[in-house]
Amino acid sequence: MGSNIRQVSVAIAAVLLTALGCYPIANFIGYRSVALILLLVVSVLAMRMGLWAVLISAGFSALIWDFFFIPPFFTFTIGAAEDMLLMVMYFIVALLNAVINYRIRQFEQVKLQKEERENTLKLYNTLFNALSHDLRTPVAAILVAADTMQDHNLCLSEHQQRDLLTEITSGALRLSEQVENLLNMSRIEAGVIQAKKEWCDVSDLTYGVVERHDRDAGRIVVSVSEDMPFVYLDFGLTTHALHNLVSNALRHTPPEAEIEVSAELLEDLSGHFEDTFTSGREENLKSVVDTKTSRLILKVKDNGRGFPPEEINTAFDKFFRYDYTRFDGIGLGLCIVKGFTEAQGGEVSIRNRDEGGAECTLEFPTRVLKKG
Repeated sequence: MGSNIRQVSVAIAAVLLTALGCYPIANFIGYRSVALILLLVVSVLAMRMGLWAVLISAGFSALIWDFFFIPPFFTFTIGAAEDMLLMVMYFIVALLNAVINYRIRQFEQVKLQKEERENTLKLYNTLFNALSHDLRTPVAAILVAADTMQDHNLCLSEHQQRDLLTEITSGALRLSEQVENLLNMSRIEAGVIQAKKEWCDVSDLTYGVVERHDRDAGRIVVSVSEDMPFVYLDFGLTTHALHNLVSNALRHTPPEAEIEVSAELLEDLSGHFEDTFTSGREENLKSVVDTKTSRLILKVKDNGRGFPPEEINTAFDKFFRYDYTRFDGIGLGLCIVKGFTEAQGGEVSIRNRDEGGAECTLEFPTRVLKKG
C-alpha cells in the first residue's frame, strides 16, 4: 500500500513539473505540442510505475492540459469542438498507452519468472544428477570394501586388508570433500563469507596442503623461498582454495604428471594498505611491518593435458565439468576457489601453458612481516 501511494505521488509530481516547464513556452510551441510532451511523460511513467499510478497520472495530465493550456484558460470548459475531440482522443490514448505498457511489463515479468524457474529446475537437476553419481560412487566403494572385510569366508592377507582400509578411507575423504564443497558453495551464495586475516607462514600453508594429499605427495613439488616473510591473509580460506586447485590438478592429470606449487611476493606500487591494526599485540609490530601493499602469488602448475581452449572461460562456473573427465566430482571446486579468493580481495586466473599443462594463479593483496 505504501509503495502504491509513493508511486502515485511521484507520478503526479512528474506531471506537475512537466506542466510547469511547458507553461512559459506554451504560446511558442502551441498547446497541441504540450499534449505530446505530457503524453511522453505518461509513457515513461508507464514503463516504471504500477497500473494505478499510471492511470491516475494519465487522467491528471489530461485535466492539467485542459485547465491550463486549452482555451479558454483556467476552466474545464472547452470552446471549440475540435479541441473537445482532441481532449477526448488525448485521454483515450493516454489511458491505452498506460494499460498497454503495464501489460507489456507484466508479460516480461511473467516471462522472467518462468525463465528463473526453468533455470532453478535445471540447476537442481544438475545437482541431483551430480549427487546421485558422485556421492553414490564413494559410498559404494566404502560398502563393498567393508562387506569384503566382514566376509568370514574370505581369507584376506594383511596387504589386502590394508588396501581395503585405504579404499574406505579414500571414499570417506571424498564424501567429506563433496559435502564440504556443497556447504561452502551455500556460504558463498548467501554472502556470509568474511575473511578473518592473520599473520600466516606461506611455507606452513603450502606444505600443509601437500600433507593432505599424502598418497600423491610424491607427485607434488613445492617451491617456496625459505626467507619468505609472514603475510596477512585468511589462512583457512586460502588453504581451502589451494587445496581445491591441487586436488583438481591431481584428478585431471596422468599418474606420472608432476604438480608444482609455488609462492612469491611482488611489491604493488599502486598504493599502501589502509587497514589499521586493532589489537595491542599487532600495534607493537608496526615497527617491523612493511606497510606497502604487496601481492602474494600462489601458483599450481601441472604438465597434463590442460583445459580445452574453447571451454577455459567456463572453468569457474558452478556445477560445470568437462566432458572428457573420468573422475567423480560435483563441479564446485574451482567455483569455491574463486569465491574464497575474491572474499579476500584477491583474483584467480587460469591458462594453458605453452609447454603443456595448466597453470592456476591466486593473487592476494597483503602486508608482510619479516621473520625473526
